[in-house]
Amino acid sequence: MRLDEGLVTDAHILLHPIRYRIVELLAEKPMHINEIAKAMEEERRLVSYHLLTLEQYGFVSSKYEISEHPKSKGKAIRKYWVNGKVEDVIAGLKKKL
Repeated sequence: MRLDEGLVTDAHILLHPIRYRIVELLAEKPMHINEIAKAMEEERRLVSYHLLTLEQYGFVSSKYEISEHPKSKGKAIRKYWVNGKVEDVIAGLKKKL
């Protein structure tokens, strides 16, 4: 069986260890970058790079919200969440393999 190029590319993007961990965290609940970095114990800059890649390839979405957290109350923060493409790619891989 031959995998199509798009699926191979998507799998490569999704299955990177750091990106997959980000997706796992976001599958539990939407989070902002500082929450993700803290949960992963990684630098914010590294998490930001991988979030950008995941969003560019359509695995996560984001929007700005006004923070209710006491330390950042009233500031705009960007929340991220996973979308259906994650499940679609995993299902596509299972079907082909």
